[in-house]
Amino acid sequence: MDELIDDSLADLALFVRVADSGGFTAAARLTGTPQATVSRRIALLEKRFKTQLFYRTTRRVTLTDVGKRIYNHARLMLDQAEAAGATFAALQAEPAGTLRIAAPVILGQSFLGGIVADFMERYPKVSIRLELTARQLDLVEEGVDIVLRVGRLPDSSLRLNYVGSTNTGLYATPHYLANASPIDNPSDLLTHAMLILGLSLEPPPLVLQRGDRSEAIPLKARMACNDTVSLKQAAMLNLGVVILPRFYASEAVSNHELVEILPEWKTASVPVNALTLPSRRELPTVRLFLKAMQERLKLHLT
Repeated sequence: MDELIDDSLADLALFVRVADSGGFTAAARLTGTPQATVSRRIALLEKRFKTQLFYRTTRRVTLTDVGKRIYNHARLMLDQAEAAGATFAALQAEPAGTLRIAAPVILGQSFLGGIVADFMERYPKVSIRLELTARQLDLVEEGVDIVLRVGRLPDSSLRLNYVGSTNTGLYATPHYLANASPIDNPSDLLTHAMLILGLSLEPPPLVLQRGDRSEAIPLKARMACNDTVSLKQAAMLNLGVVILPRFYASEAVSNHELVEILPEWKTASVPVNALTLPSRRELPTVRLFLKAMQERLKLHLT
């Protein structure tokens, strides 16, 4: 059925070219189609419509009355198709419309706002709806174009676009560290108040690596919370040692509000991904925002 429609549209386009140019030879030259093919396809079109579309002479062809009526409809169809093509080309050249993004609060507070602002300045015809949330979103039902996630993700039908990766670090306030026992080795963490992401007070061991050496520390949480923002706030109130993504802690470290503990010990890298629907991935606004984000995050994710 689709092939039949495509053939019919192509034949109507050729019919318009013949009418506009006044002959099969001229139409063949304009379209790069052999003259015999042009004549055959017009004959098939007349057979399909069960009527003659052109009066033919040795020098020129002219439209019949029925041919004129069909020409008017076919001409309108071609004009609309060309306008649609021009609109698509314009969208490719200059993105426009609304881009809907969802991301964790920590990404929004760290750097995503700056990326969004730069993108809107660069593409003034784009509007952005940014939702900072930890809840799971249905991209189809909620009309979201891009969802950012930190951490490894389960398999799904969504398109996974790798953005970058980061490590977590151990942090506490200068006040807490001044009033607690020293932390010179990973095992020293066993005597400290730990602020842990999750809802278990006895989480899986924290694995730290330094060169070829690796240690697994069986932590016991003083506070377990499923929100990174709240954990950071608790640490800033001198409640203990918190594990944070380095990009999220960097500003507080620069302001001397937090101190990184055991900086030479590293955790496993954590991926940052952007989820999109396969059908939306190549939309100009989505494609260009993903590219801009990947370029900018190279400066932030360490």
